[in-house]
Amino acid sequence: MKRPMLIAVLATGTALTLGMVAWTQVRNDAGTATGPVPTAVLLTPTREQAAARDAALKDPVTDRLRRGMTQDPRTRTMLAQINASTVPVLGPIDPALMTTAFFVSGDRHYMLVVERDGQVIEIYGTTRAFQSSAPATTRPAPPATSAPTSARRRSVVPTAALRQAQAAGMSDMQIEPTEYGTDVAFSRFGAAYNVSFICEGPGSPGCTPAEALAFAAELRLIGGGGQ
Repeated sequence: MKRPMLIAVLATGTALTLGMVAWTQVRNDAGTATGPVPTAVLLTPTREQAAARDAALKDPVTDRLRRGMTQDPRTRTMLAQINASTVPVLGPIDPALMTTAFFVSGDRHYMLVVERDGQVIEIYGTTRAFQSSAPATTRPAPPATSAPTSARRRSVVPTAALRQAQAAGMSDMQIEPTEYGTDVAFSRFGAAYNVSFICEGPGSPGCTPAEALAFAAELRLIGGGGQ
């Protein structure tokens, strides 16, 4: 199952449009744009975020996952690539999902794709963003690869799920249904992430906003980020 690469939009006072696809779109439209052109911003972790990242690598669950990937020839090379990533790489807690995962990294971004019970889950992380020079009250036009406006309404999730996500260190959370399933965007360890669930449709089993947020909250730091 294929779809255009996702783009997450986080609100942190001004709009931050994530992803290399957005950068390509901005560059292509620069000559014809009538409004302010976004400028590149590099996300740098604070001292507290860097400390949280280092502590997360010492988590017993993370340690078992990393040791298992080292010993498994199916994931050994992937772990080396993850360790070399400049972005802290979040991955699923289930080691079985990593044995069939696809991982690719680039300049300050990565994507990890796993399959679970017929679902495709894309985990995208980046430390590169784009800050609009327009006033904070001005909303940027959605990129061409975004889901239709009618499908990008905010989702309401149970308070317990939100508390679980906050306890995991997630902030700036946005949960939205899409024509494919559900997207969860958030910040963690000084980087920005988007977890996209491609299912039979919004509300499919295992693909509800609450279930998507719970999956994102259980993601573990596998490596990367200059550890």
